[in-house]
Amino acid sequence: MFFNMIYGLRETWLVAAAATFQTVVVGGGAAGMMAAISAAQSGRKVALLEGNSQLGRKILISGNGRCNLTNLDADSPHHYYGERPDFIRRTLASFPVARALEFFHQLGIETKVEKRGRLFPLSDQARSVVDLLIDKLAVSRVRVASEAKVAQLSRRGNGFSLVTQGGSEWLAERVILASGGVSLPKLGADTSGLALAQGLGHTTTPLCPGLVPLESADPYVRRMQGVKVWAAVSAPASESQLVTDTDDLLLTKYGVSGFTILNLSAQLVPALERGPLELLVNLFPGQSPEQVSERLRERWLRQPHRSLELSFAGLLATKIVGPLLDKLKLPRDQTVDNISKAQRWLLAQTLTAWPIVVSGPRSFDYAEVTIGGIRTDEIDPETLESRLVPGLFLAGEMLDVHGDLGGYNFQWAWSSGAVAGQGLVG
Repeated sequence: MFFNMIYGLRETWLVAAAATFQTVVVGGGAAGMMAAISAAQSGRKVALLEGNSQLGRKILISGNGRCNLTNLDADSPHHYYGERPDFIRRTLASFPVARALEFFHQLGIETKVEKRGRLFPLSDQARSVVDLLIDKLAVSRVRVASEAKVAQLSRRGNGFSLVTQGGSEWLAERVILASGGVSLPKLGADTSGLALAQGLGHTTTPLCPGLVPLESADPYVRRMQGVKVWAAVSAPASESQLVTDTDDLLLTKYGVSGFTILNLSAQLVPALERGPLELLVNLFPGQSPEQVSERLRERWLRQPHRSLELSFAGLLATKIVGPLLDKLKLPRDQTVDNISKAQRWLLAQTLTAWPIVVSGPRSFDYAEVTIGGIRTDEIDPETLESRLVPGLFLAGEMLDVHGDLGGYNFQWAWSSGAVAGQGLVG
């Protein structure tokens, strides 16, 4: 593998004596690699410790293996959430999208823009992003050790001692924790990084799965499993805030998914902690019940002999129409010239505001990010240095920051990693 060909370094590489570095980064994901590269720019001696056998495992599977690097609108703070949403402003301003793109272009990664401002490598390969980040680590003389999971982090004099599960000790003047959240545990994600910060006095907000499908016990939705439609989905994120997104909606045996649901889940999952929510789905985005009712009337006038179910052929997927008609107790086989105005209105209302009750998110196994993390009021927003432990910095998904779907969480990783690394220069 490319990583081992360049380095060949695993924890067993270390000699018995503690290895001493000016900076040690814990975590070899997006934020960790960026932090190590950023810290090394000053010429300091930097090490990066990764508990897995390879770097960037989440990057490799992101965007269906393509890696949605960032988004043209990723500098806008309204795409990010947490208990202190304004926390991210200075970090994003310090390392905005333009600087992220300049960084990746200098690595050799050319980019392209897709719908909703999403930026991907021209190669459509997440592997190329990881390979070139690893190459940059090598050029920057960052010492990388894989299979080096940190089990203990403690103060030693003015610096820190890090001890891995294998018993090797690393000494550092300063430490960056960037080991991520707990989403996708099959890739090695767990609470160990958060525990290291907690061991030094930090606290976390509640952890929930984010950018995740939502579960529903609706039997009609289950009958539609496998159908993907373009739809507008609205739901209450709070008593005073209604959130909406228009994109693909995927109906599944467990509930709902697709871009709309994953994106809205960033705001809805915390609300679901308080109980079930009702989603309203408009299968004709941008159209009112009156417009849809008139559309149906005109359609039925042209073909009055067709059954109610057949009248939707070419307009909506049959697998949606049948269960919806059953839900509304409308006769599938009734010819449309015998459908009453009241029945047509009921149908138009449902097609533009179809209620689906969701009970909660799927587990962290299916989540792209973690909602929650280390409390940001314990972190200096200028440098991402701990207010509690001088010399300790935090970046990426470990912090109580999460973004919308579409490259925003990667931008937070690049920005926070770069700022945490820069903070080590002073």
